[in-house]
Amino acid sequence: MQTSIQLTDIYTSEAGAVYQCDRRNRLVVHFDGELAVLKVEAFLRLKKAVDSIDLEVMAASTDRATDFEIISVCGCDKIYVLALPQLCAFKALLAEAKFSLDLNSMLHECLYTQIA
Repeated sequence: MQTSIQLTDIYTSEAGAVYQCDRRNRLVVHFDGELAVLKVEAFLRLKKAVDSIDLEVMAASTDRATDFEIISVCGCDKIYVLALPQLCAFKALLAEAKFSLDLNSMLHECLYTQIA
């Protein structure tokens, strides 16, 4: 028996995409040719971890040890090893996806409070 899973496109850019699976209550992050399936809480932890990286300091550093950043969060089975350009793209992807999720949530709330 084969079942298809419906994914809703949350945000797509040249760098990747974030999809929502309502059936399993998960977010699917497609970045750098790989997929990570995350609960919403893990997605938020991943975004917070990426947001905490100071890209300006990383770009200004002449130390080769800061050329890459390793990102791992609880609830995500993927470990990201990203260079500065990838980090910029990943940070933008996660930020736009979070914005879309927040906007969708606000619209949903407004619609259902108007009906009730």
